[in-house]
Amino acid sequence: MKINLSPSNVILLSMKEELTIKRTNGADPDFQLLISHLDHELWNELNEDQATYDQYNKVPDIQTALVLYIDKKPIASGCFKKYNRDTVEIKRMFVEKEYRGKGLSKQILDELETWAAELAFQYAILETSIHFEVARKLYANAGYAMIENYDQYAGLIESVCMKKELIKATGVSDFKNLPGIEYFLFEEDFIKKNIGCIPMIVRFKMDKAGIKLNLVEWSKFSLEERKELAKKSCGNEEEAMLYNDYLAGLINKYTGKAATALTVDKNPVWADIHAVPEMLNEKLKQFGWHISLQQWKGLSNLQRFALLKLCKAGHESKNFPKAMKEFKLI
Repeated sequence: MKINLSPSNVILLSMKEELTIKRTNGADPDFQLLISHLDHELWNELNEDQATYDQYNKVPDIQTALVLYIDKKPIASGCFKKYNRDTVEIKRMFVEKEYRGKGLSKQILDELETWAAELAFQYAILETSIHFEVARKLYANAGYAMIENYDQYAGLIESVCMKKELIKATGVSDFKNLPGIEYFLFEEDFIKKNIGCIPMIVRFKMDKAGIKLNLVEWSKFSLEERKELAKKSCGNEEEAMLYNDYLAGLINKYTGKAATALTVDKNPVWADIHAVPEMLNEKLKQFGWHISLQQWKGLSNLQRFALLKLCKAGHESKNFPKAMKEFKLI
């Protein structure tokens, strides 16, 4: 996904220059080019100290990288990786020398933080050097505070570690009022800016089409592409094949990799209206609830699918009661 930025938001750039930021991954040739320039510069400036830090700077298989372009020329980069369940680590911030002092590092940092928040992370941490005063000032002005050196940086006097709480995305998602799709209100709590979680309607169609999609891949799609995945028909075998082709094409477009196939269940549990599934009954027992077979039959296919998804481990338990209430089962 490329994000066009207004020239007025970038200091000292010509009004004629087009600035874009692309969300990509570590295999992107432009990202690799910029990282090679960064490594060369670090070795020249830090000399033997860089031998210690170089091992910690590697980001193999990173899926959350940015490249900033001016007039299609790659001139800045950055990325983040998951540190723990709530936190990402900002890595590989770089701007080519001739473009420094124009506010581009802040553009990269802002977009990395936005992307991490969209993926439901709450904090960002980073490490920089005591020798990089400009970088430390950038991070401090962006709201990062110094913390005790973490993990591999503990005890390294050349390192400065910092942390920031990310601003959660707010507002109504674009799926809530999208015509022609079934969308649930409880999803608003965890689909932050349409990206923090894949909507049930899309996951339902993915299962029918036999294709996997992870959250990082989803977050790279444009808004119109995500809307198309929500609206696109997947009611019969032919439509399922077309849906598979469309989604596989998007995944390849943004990752350069083939999509992962998913075995299609010809007799999914949610489609059986003759018995309330055992896994749902077990979940209901946790709350002291019960639903009748008639209530189960009265639900739409997507409602039954959603309830079973919310029964599985890994889903926030608060969404199951909200779904039950929204579906008028309690």
